[in-house]
Amino acid sequence: MRIPQPLPDELRDRSFTLSEQRAAGIPEHRAWNSDLHVASRGIRVPWGQEQDLAHTARLLSAMSEGALCCRETAALLWGCPLPWEQQQDFLVHLTRAEGSFRPQRRGVRGHRMLLGDQDIACVHTIPVTTPARTWLDLAAILPFEDLVAAADHFICSQRRSFGHNRTALCTLEDLREQVKRNTGMRGIRKARAALDLARVGADSVPETKLRLAIGRDFLPEPVLSYVVCTAFGREVAWPDLAFPNVKVAVNYDGGHHLTATQKESDIRREALLAANGWISVVITAAQVRDRGYDGVVHRVREALLRGGWVPRG
Repeated sequence: MRIPQPLPDELRDRSFTLSEQRAAGIPEHRAWNSDLHVASRGIRVPWGQEQDLAHTARLLSAMSEGALCCRETAALLWGCPLPWEQQQDFLVHLTRAEGSFRPQRRGVRGHRMLLGDQDIACVHTIPVTTPARTWLDLAAILPFEDLVAAADHFICSQRRSFGHNRTALCTLEDLREQVKRNTGMRGIRKARAALDLARVGADSVPETKLRLAIGRDFLPEPVLSYVVCTAFGREVAWPDLAFPNVKVAVNYDGGHHLTATQKESDIRREALLAANGWISVVITAAQVRDRGYDGVVHRVREALLRGGWVPRG
C-alpha cells in the first residue's frame, strides 16, 4: 500500500481548503488520498481529527460567499448554553444577510434570513448574527425556560472584587428592540414572555431555572449579584440568589463543586455566611436530578420562613 505524502506542518491535524493546499505547494492529487476525509466541497479533514467549532465555522462560512453563522452555531460561538439536543447538532448553521438562496454544501444547514447591518457582527474573526438577533432566532427552537436562560446569558453583567467578572454581550433593551423589529417571526410570543422573566446577573442555566421555580412557588423574587458584607463593609460572599430582607442566601452547586479546592472554598463561604447572620441554602445538581427544580424549592421556602418571611394571604 502506498503511504500518503506527509502534510506540511501548517496543514497537519486540521481541516484545510484546496486553495490552502495549493498555496502550500502540495499536488492536487494529494487531496484524494485515503487519509483525508472530504468534509465539504473544497475542504479536507484528516481522518480521526476532531475539529474545533470556531475553526469549522470559519472555514465553511468563508467557503460560502456572503454567508454568516446563525442560530445554534452563532449561539455556541457567543458562548450561549444550549440544551443537549441542540449541542448535538454538528452541522454549521449559515445564512446570507440579503435573504437570498440558502447556503448549500456538506456540513452546512442553510437558512434564509433578511438581516440588517445592525444584525451582523464578528466573533473570533467569524461573521455571525449579533447576540440580540441570535437570541431572537433561538426563540423558534428552544424550550421556554432555556430561552429565558439564553437571554440571561447574553445580558449578564457582573462586577465584583473577587471571583470572575462578566461583561454583557448585549442589553435587555437590545433584545426588546429585536422583538419590536421582527413581530412576524416564529416564536415571537415566546420571546416576549421570556423577556418579562429575563434578569441581569444570572450566571448559569441552573441559576435561571431555580429562580423561575422560586417564582412559580409564589416566593419573593431573589436579588441577583448581591454582595454579603460584614458590619465593617468587607465583602465575604456572593450568593447566586439572595433575599437580603430576611438574610437568606441560595447557591446552586454544580459538578465543579466536587473538586477539593472548590469544596474548601464552599466551606469558607458557608462559615462566613453563618458568621454574618445569614441562613444558607445549597442546592446541588444531584438534588435537582432527583426532584427537579420545583421539587427543591421547598428548602428555599423553609429558609425564608425561618428568616422571618411572612407569606401574603
